Amino acid sequence: MSAKPIVEIKDIKKYFPLRSLGKKNAKFVKAVDGVSLEVYEGETLGLVGESGSGKTTLAKMVLGLLPPTENTVLIEGRDIWAGKHKKANGREVSAVFQDPASSLNPRATIYKSLERPLLINGYSKEEAREKIMDTVEKVNLRKELLDRFPNELSGGQQQRVSIARAISLMPKILVLDEPTSALDVSVQAQTLNELLRLQKELNMTYIFITHNLSVVRYMSDRICVMYGGKVMEIGKTDDVYFHCQHPYTIGLLSSVPPLHPKQRDRKKHLLSGDMPSLIDVGEGCRFCSRCKYAKEQCQTTEPPLKEMGAGHFVACHFAGEIDFDAE
Repeated sequence: MSAKPIVEIKDIKKYFPLRSLGKKNAKFVKAVDGVSLEVYEGETLGLVGESGSGKTTLAKMVLGLLPPTENTVLIEGRDIWAGKHKKANGREVSAVFQDPASSLNPRATIYKSLERPLLINGYSKEEAREKIMDTVEKVNLRKELLDRFPNELSGGQQQRVSIARAISLMPKILVLDEPTSALDVSVQAQTLNELLRLQKELNMTYIFITHNLSVVRYMSDRICVMYGGKVMEIGKTDDVYFHCQHPYTIGLLSSVPPLHPKQRDRKKHLLSGDMPSLIDVGEGCRFCSRCKYAKEQCQTTEPPLKEMGAGHFVACHFAGEIDFDAE
C-alpha cells in the first residue's frame, strides 16, 4: 500500500431537501454530514454500517454521480467537481453494483454491453474487440458467453461481466457496492478471490461497501465504520476488529455469528432501537440515543475523531475509557 492518497475527501456533506415543505421552511436529510477520508493507492478501504449510514451516498460522490452539498472530492489532487467536466471519468474511477442483473441491459448481448463504454471513450471497433477479449480472460469469463444475453447467464457469470466492464478502461479506483450480496456463498468466495487477484495484477484501489463484516475483514486493509452520515471509527482492519473503541463498532461486531463453538459464550453487545432521523439532528453524538454508555456530554457535544493509535481514530468522548467486558 502506498503512503500517497489517491482519493482525498475533507468535511464533505450531502443534504437532500424535503420538497414538500417549500423554501421558507426547508428541511434537509443529512445523508453525509462532514466526512473526511483518505484512500491510499493500492489499498482496499471497507465502508461498513447499517442501511442509511451514508456509505452509498459517499461512494456516489466519489463516482461523480451525485454532487456534494459542501466541499468536494479530490482524485490524484484533481477536484472532480470543478471546471467544465464536473465528474470523475471512467479512466479514473468505475463501479460494480449489488445486483448484476439490473446493471446489465437485458436487450444487449454481453459483447455489446462490454463494447459500449469502450466506444464512448474513443476506442475503434477493432481496438474494443481486442480489449474485450483481453478483459474477459482476466476475469475468467468464457468467450463463448459473449454472444449470450444477461438472462442466459448465472448470477456469478453476470457479476464477472460487471467486473469486466468496470475494469475495461483500467480505472485507478474501483467502487464495489455490495458486489457479492446477491450471489450464493460459494460464488461469493470465487468472486472475492478474483477481485483480490485483479487488484494485485492491475494495482487498483478499492472502496468496498458491504453489510457483511466477515467479507470486509477478508477484503480490506482498513475499515471505516459509518453511522448517521458520520464516521464513527476508522483504522487498520485488525485494529477495528480486535481493538475497537466505539460502542457502535462493537455492537456491529457482536451481530456476527461466531464460527468457533468456544466463542458462543462470549459477551454480546447487541444494538437496540433504530437509527434516528437524519432531518432534525441534534448537536451531540449521532449514536447517543442508542448508546448505553452515553452521558450528558454526548447529547450536547459532537465528539471529534480521537486518535487511539497509529491511523486508528474514534469519534467517542470516552474512547479508551469504556470497559466493554465489564457487566
